[in-house]
Amino acid sequence: MNTLPGTDLSWLQRALQVLALRLRHEVALTRTLRGDGRQEGFLGLLLGADEAEAMLAEASGRLRASGTAVSAAALNELEEQLEAWVEQADDPFCRLVRALQLDHAETRLLLVACAPSLDSRYGAVYGYLNDDMTRRHLTPELAQRLLGDHGTGLAQLRVLLAETGRLAGHRALLPVEGTPWIQAALRPDPLLLDRVLGLEPALPGLRIGWGPPSDTAPGEAAEPGKAAVPAQIWQAVDQPDGRGARSALAAAGTGGILLLTPGDLPADPHQLSAALGSALGSALREARLRGLLPVLRGFDQAPPGTLQQLAAALRPPAMVLCDNPVAWQDARLAAAPAPAPLTRGQALAGLLAGRRADSPEYRGWLARLLRLDPLVLGGLLAADPDEAQLRQAIRDRLGRPLEHLADRLASDYTLDDLVLPARTAAALRELVHWHATVPTVRDDWGFGTVFGRGSGTTALFKGPSGTGKTMAAAALGHALQLPVFRVNLAGLVSKYIGETEKNLDRLFDAADGSDVVLFFDEADAIFGKRSEVHDAHDRYANLETAYLLQRIERHAGLSILASNLHQNIDDAFIRRLDAVIEFPAPSPAARRDIWQRLRRGRAPLADDVDLGQLAERFELTGGEIRNCALAAAHLAAAEGTGITMDTLMRAIARELAKAGKPIRRDDFGEHYAAARTGREG
Repeated sequence: MNTLPGTDLSWLQRALQVLALRLRHEVALTRTLRGDGRQEGFLGLLLGADEAEAMLAEASGRLRASGTAVSAAALNELEEQLEAWVEQADDPFCRLVRALQLDHAETRLLLVACAPSLDSRYGAVYGYLNDDMTRRHLTPELAQRLLGDHGTGLAQLRVLLAETGRLAGHRALLPVEGTPWIQAALRPDPLLLDRVLGLEPALPGLRIGWGPPSDTAPGEAAEPGKAAVPAQIWQAVDQPDGRGARSALAAAGTGGILLLTPGDLPADPHQLSAALGSALGSALREARLRGLLPVLRGFDQAPPGTLQQLAAALRPPAMVLCDNPVAWQDARLAAAPAPAPLTRGQALAGLLAGRRADSPEYRGWLARLLRLDPLVLGGLLAADPDEAQLRQAIRDRLGRPLEHLADRLASDYTLDDLVLPARTAAALRELVHWHATVPTVRDDWGFGTVFGRGSGTTALFKGPSGTGKTMAAAALGHALQLPVFRVNLAGLVSKYIGETEKNLDRLFDAADGSDVVLFFDEADAIFGKRSEVHDAHDRYANLETAYLLQRIERHAGLSILASNLHQNIDDAFIRRLDAVIEFPAPSPAARRDIWQRLRRGRAPLADDVDLGQLAERFELTGGEIRNCALAAAHLAAAEGTGITMDTLMRAIARELAKAGKPIRRDDFGEHYAAARTGREG
């Protein structure tokens, strides 16, 4: 019910009226003790007992009694009626009291603390009663006077306001530090005032919606807004594969999550301050009131004192995701082990439930992103994007950690764009299926544990330069919908002992946090056959190679090694690869298909151009044919003509010269002179 029986007033309105009568009674007592005519002033602000009583008479409304004060017995009876109505009144204040599970003493204390923030007249009277018009707020001393008839003395107030109590635990009411405790200001949390007035306070952090997984067995799903397991403070390691995040989803049940990071709190998490604990406490309370599980992430680097403050402010249910559990143990966080994580399928089902971006094909793609953090995905889903918007947002995030460590390859090519032998093309498509089914085979079916393999895939592309290895890597990224990064191994190798390992760690640590394809071009420079040890330099070079092999095997994504000299790769390492794909020099038919791409552009081609003849005469790789086509186009544009057989021959001659190959008259025929001089014949 919105109003109390027999009235048109809400519970809070009636409670403030009754409080006004209580204050009139206290003003009358204070007036007697101080004597008539005394005024309390500060900077021109004056309030006498008559004015205080007149204000309270107005505030008490129809409950106003005759005389200057109502009897204590009558007041107690009115207050007991209000307490009896708390359990059933449909009033924001009463709903808050029930949600926080406050008892009658805590409810009374919270009400008298809120009154000055709800009506300025109460603040003026509090100033009068505090004998100081600058203190227009409740203090423990004033609370004792107003609540003394209910047996609330200073000792009980100490208990009610203790950190272990509900008011402080929910950060609903805390003494302001800096003054003697008995005179400390007792002010309600601003977000709590919004709730008292029936408003929905803005939440800090990121709210992650959550629906029940479609494959949850009967009895496993929690009631809406309730945790799936008994409320505790849990702690989990924030692992790159998302297990910690999936444990948080398991603990949240169907209630959802409020993710809090250091930037979400108004106080600096690296500074020890009461404001930090208060801000965190408010966020935790608001999360619980909405049925959300508060999850703290990224606070490990805070100073020990700050971590202790955060640990003390936590109340169940809550979870801490951390990289350094020992730091929280040192902060005396009493945490339970995290619940068993959901599977990736369960997590996706819950996060995508009821969203626009949900289809079997799309869910399958998300399941293959082994390093996509479920909580990051939940944040991206907050705006309910469609599949195209969400796919682009995810792709933008995936490669961000590697932007300054490797070169991103454009992945506009598809597997159908490649001109390759049928066997090579089939091997590439098989590699796509292999990596796409890693979650099923190695995780769901347990083969990763059975055979001691991680969740990554490693392939070797072998073949001469220019045969399409880089283009194939980009096409694989397109097929898997993953960004591809080319790694320059020569830039990572250092002559200083230990620096190469540090460079590799930076690369793989960034890659392990994302779902990306790593493409190691000309990898035989470091993956060559391990040499016999003749000196310390040889020993260290072998250690570098072994370390790189270990990091690649531990990497959870797809790693592609490209080698122009396959025979230089260590045989022991070859045995540890998931796939070895050969890229041979193109056949005449393949060269003809590549040359035919000239016709896809808008450049004019002369009638004398015979692309089939070029394919038969010149054994060029795909990369060399591309270079020749571009060079011929630039020559034609500079001369203001279309592409002719002469310009193509001159471009081919330049490409052969670059590679140190002979320019034979038999191959160039009538265009030989132009090819030799580089000028149009």
